[in-house]
Amino acid sequence: MATVAATASAVLPHHPRPQNNEQKLSLNNPIKPTQISLPSDHSLAPLIKTYSQSPSPSTALQLHAHSLKRGLSSDVFVQTSLLSFYASHNHFSLARRLFHRMPSKNVVSWTTMIDASLRIGRPDDALSLFRDMQLSGIAPDGFALVGALSACSMTGALNLGRWIHAYVRRNGVDLTEFVGTALVDMYCKCGCVRDAVSVFDSMPIRTVRSWNAMLHGLAVHGRGAEAARLFDVMESDGRHRPTGVTFLSLLCGCAHGGLVEEGRRYFDRMRSEYRIVPTVKHYGCMVDLLGRAGLLDEAFDMVSKMPIPPNSVVWGALLSACKARYDVVMAERVMERLARMACADTSHHVIMSQIYGRCGRKEKSAEARLRVGRKPTGTAWVEVGCEVHEFVVGDASHPMWGEIKRMLGVMEAKAEMEEGFEDPPHSEKVAIAFGLLRVSSPAPIRISKNLRICEHCHSFMKRVSLVYEREIVVRDRNRFHLFYRGSCTCKDYW
Repeated sequence: MATVAATASAVLPHHPRPQNNEQKLSLNNPIKPTQISLPSDHSLAPLIKTYSQSPSPSTALQLHAHSLKRGLSSDVFVQTSLLSFYASHNHFSLARRLFHRMPSKNVVSWTTMIDASLRIGRPDDALSLFRDMQLSGIAPDGFALVGALSACSMTGALNLGRWIHAYVRRNGVDLTEFVGTALVDMYCKCGCVRDAVSVFDSMPIRTVRSWNAMLHGLAVHGRGAEAARLFDVMESDGRHRPTGVTFLSLLCGCAHGGLVEEGRRYFDRMRSEYRIVPTVKHYGCMVDLLGRAGLLDEAFDMVSKMPIPPNSVVWGALLSACKARYDVVMAERVMERLARMACADTSHHVIMSQIYGRCGRKEKSAEARLRVGRKPTGTAWVEVGCEVHEFVVGDASHPMWGEIKRMLGVMEAKAEMEEGFEDPPHSEKVAIAFGLLRVSSPAPIRISKNLRICEHCHSFMKRVSLVYEREIVVRDRNRFHLFYRGSCTCKDYW
């Protein structure tokens, strides 16, 4: 029982403080007969799963204590059920502790931890788990592959994604709608639309989610006309009714492609023909579409007449359009609405500062800059081979930091930017410096970033692509940017 006691003390006492004494967890707090009957060893795993899905999970926690007392800490099915319970209730540290103490693991155990890592925004951990699973001799099933592909999508790990695709073909893994859709999504988010289309065309079974993934991929790459043609095929096929997500992708594609009239038609059709009630996101896409076309008054009028309260994203889309058109008057009207809603955030004040600065109103620009609070931490990922490297603003812990720092200095000198350079450098700049050091020419350097790329870094990327004659692909929070020979496919509007 020494091992059981050690496991109990390592896992259970660290659970968040219970709301009342009845929920306390310990080996001295056995399951009360009035709550549930003591389960047999064989019924414990499904029982844990059942109780873990209830609104009050205290019984599942008591079942964990019961499993330890019964000496079931080595039962892979019981432990995996407990692992799933902790992960589904956002107790990731407890799940990880339990996972590392499991003497044996099956594919469900590994997949549960991969999914949990993705849920808390740690795709790099998910990829590490996927590699460790294979090193342990466990062959991934379709669910594990979908989780790994999702991690590749989040980090831009194209080479690993290609390896998974090859694994699927080599081992005869069924190209189910889940695996196929995950591959389409991965290729789109890694900037390889042609490969995504190839997978999509080869899928024996497609769901509406498969169509939506392909439509969204075309949209964020600025291929609005291709998205429209694919939608025509979807309608002709007739097996899958378009959803709100479908039209969200179409409107996004129209916005990026400057297809104003087409966007208006889709917005009308979703309401009149498909009886889909537009959400705030649909209105945000329409505002973005009109704003990109310079129709700021029409966009403002649409927001003012929305049947649902507009949020900061909708007003923010209009504010970005004001920046592109140097329209201070409209920008101030938008900021007034944001202030009235008390939802103006850091990005809005930054944009307002830039608008004032471009119009020569330096004092106003400085005032807006002072309102900028603490920004979210910028993180960028770049893949070399099948290994993903993560760079966080202000973090100098990378083993090659000395070389990266020297490369940054060389890049800044060659770029000959008129503006100064930020200190510490933004994560995407560090990633591109590392990419130039490690990614052999002529292969493109692919970077994923968790935030919107700033105006200065965008200009810097254009200069670097020209000076070093390299193709640079950056996926930020909003869209894809393909930098080549000093220009970007977004046409400086993002």
